[in-house]
Amino acid sequence: MSYNVRLFDLYNWTENKETKKAIIDQIKKQSPDVICFQEYYYSTENDFITRDMIMKELNMPYFHESFSDESKEKSYFGLATFSKFPIINKKSHKFKNDNSNQCMWSDVVLKKDTFRIFNAHIGSIRFNYSDYKIIGGKGSPLWPHEERPKQKIIKRLNDGFKKRSIQVKKLISIVNKSNYPRIICSDINDTPISYAYHQFDKYFKDSFINSGNGIGSTYVGKFPGLRIDYIWHDKDLTSYNFTTHSEELSDHRAISTNIIIP
Repeated sequence: MSYNVRLFDLYNWTENKETKKAIIDQIKKQSPDVICFQEYYYSTENDFITRDMIMKELNMPYFHESFSDESKEKSYFGLATFSKFPIINKKSHKFKNDNSNQCMWSDVVLKKDTFRIFNAHIGSIRFNYSDYKIIGGKGSPLWPHEERPKQKIIKRLNDGFKKRSIQVKKLISIVNKSNYPRIICSDINDTPISYAYHQFDKYFKDSFINSGNGIGSTYVGKFPGLRIDYIWHDKDLTSYNFTTHSEELSDHRAISTNIIIP
C-alpha cells in the first residue's frame, strides 16, 4: 500500500480533528503487509506520535523513517515504510534540488527472499493558497495575519517539471543498482503522459495497468483524472487486485495492490 497522508492532517485542513484516526482505521481494514507513507509526520512532544500508533494498531513492528532537512527538533517530516516482515537494511537519498523531496529503500525479508522496497516523494510543486483555490485540493489555510499570495500555477508547474526530470534520473540510477527484486511506491506529482512516468515505465510494470479499473485518479481536487501516485514492480513479478481507495482523508487517495511472490 502507498499513501500520501499529507502529514495526517496536522494542521486540520479538513476541519476534521479525527482524520489521523480515520486514516489508521482505513489502513487497518486493508491490512497491508507493507505500507509506504509520503508526507509522513512524527512528533515526540504532542499527540502525533504516529510511529507508535501505526506499530500498535496495524501490527507492524518493523519500520524505516527518513526525515527532511526541513524537520525541526521533536517534529519530523518525510517518508516512512512500515512492515509486518523484518527490515534488514535501510538507506535514503535526499534530492539536492529540493530538501523536501527524497527517496529511501528498505530491504524486507519474506521467508528466504529479500525484496528492496523503494519509497519516494518526487517533484513537490509547492502550490500556495491562491493556487489551490483554482485547482482544488487541500492546501494550507491562511491565518488571519497573512496576506493572500499571488497565484502562479503555470510557473510552479514549469519549475516542477524541471525538478522532477533531475530527481527521476537520480532515482532510476539508484533503483537499477539493486540486486534484489524491486517494488517502488511513489508520489511523483505527475501523470501517465509525463516524462517522469515514462522513465519508470521503461524498466518496471505499473501495477495499475496490470489490474486497475477506471481512470484511477489519486489526487483529490477539482480536476478529474490526475493519477500521480504509483506502485511499480519488476517486470518478472506479477500483481493483481490494484485498488484506488475511495476515502478522501488527504489530498491523495491511498493505493494498494497484491504482488505474487515467485
